[in-house]
Amino acid sequence: MCAANAIASKKSLRWLPVCLAALVALTPFSIDSYLPALPDIAAALNSGVTQVQHSISSFLFGFAIGQLLGGPLSDRWGRRLVAFIGLMIYLFTTIAILFINHVEQLVTLRFFQAFGGGFATVIAAAIVRDLYSGREAAKILSIIGTMMLLAPLIAPAVGSALLTVAGWQSIFIFLLIYAFAMLLMVRWLLPETVPRFTHTRRQQSKPHSLFKNYQAILGNKRALGILFSQSCVAGSLFIYITTASVVFIEHFKVSSSQFPLLFCAGILGYIAMIQLNIRLLKFFEPRKILLSGICIQLLGCIFLLAAALIDDQSLMLWMVPLVLVIACAGITGPNGQACYLEFFPKISGSASAIYGATLFSAGGVLGAVANAMYADALAPLAGAMLGCASMALLVALVVAQIWRPIKPF
Repeated sequence: MCAANAIASKKSLRWLPVCLAALVALTPFSIDSYLPALPDIAAALNSGVTQVQHSISSFLFGFAIGQLLGGPLSDRWGRRLVAFIGLMIYLFTTIAILFINHVEQLVTLRFFQAFGGGFATVIAAAIVRDLYSGREAAKILSIIGTMMLLAPLIAPAVGSALLTVAGWQSIFIFLLIYAFAMLLMVRWLLPETVPRFTHTRRQQSKPHSLFKNYQAILGNKRALGILFSQSCVAGSLFIYITTASVVFIEHFKVSSSQFPLLFCAGILGYIAMIQLNIRLLKFFEPRKILLSGICIQLLGCIFLLAAALIDDQSLMLWMVPLVLVIACAGITGPNGQACYLEFFPKISGSASAIYGATLFSAGGVLGAVANAMYADALAPLAGAMLGCASMALLVALVVAQIWRPIKPF
């Protein structure tokens, strides 16, 4: 950690949360900005909205796989080089999306676009763990989370505006410009936090040593407990993201211009919880706050299911508990990630890769399942979210034993 701190200047550390938040925001921009355009894309490709929605799941899977490969390579090659390669992949596939004429092409290219995005953005949490630990890491991740949430807050509105003015292709042109800006940022602003002598030694090591890192991570029962608990918590969020356009636009008959306002309600709650989390970290350990956040989300899911069973045509009855459920990720997300990474100070890139890949894989699976379950009824979606929250609490208590102090691996 000392060597890494020597590499990153005080000036670069001052701007580090902003840089990392901008980089990580590529993911919510890539997902949320095109949600209002799903019906238009379906019409342009002579397909159904449900088929186009598969591109969301393919994006989540591609992002997961990109992280799995990019994480350990960033431990080996350095953070900046891996981010640069990932962004180049993202740029080329985004250009290709502009020329598609079949829905299958969209689903496939979104997979490879996300692969590049995951390859690049996996370095963010690894850089934080290179430089910080414990409460400080959780605080930095919370700050990054707050800044990053500007993306899902404004992305649907940006997508809706671009859709109205210039058609759905303009959304991907916007993503192209944003990714290119991130490429310049990585090249000129982002510090390298893997010491030169460290990644030179890792480059000289045998390739199979990368898999030894994964073996060590997968052998840590408590860390895996935190990981799978967080996957369940994130499951509710991804169910919401995957089905939001159909639920709001088709079920509640909301216009595409109103959709961003409703979608952003949960994001505003998320931001409020992150700000609360930063203050709570002055008094409590991340693991204690994490457990409280899971319990609150479980309560919100119970209210959400009750609302769906009472009257699934009432938008406000659905929105209030839904915002609570989504907002709780602002507490559980940063603390869960900080607790998990605390186990692996020396292989944070590989640990971040497994963390991100597992969350997005779970999101891809649960999103696809929720999309298949939805048949103009909200109860199955609420029930799926309640199941995720219940499993998250069970795993956190039984497997992660979250009440116990964490000892680095």
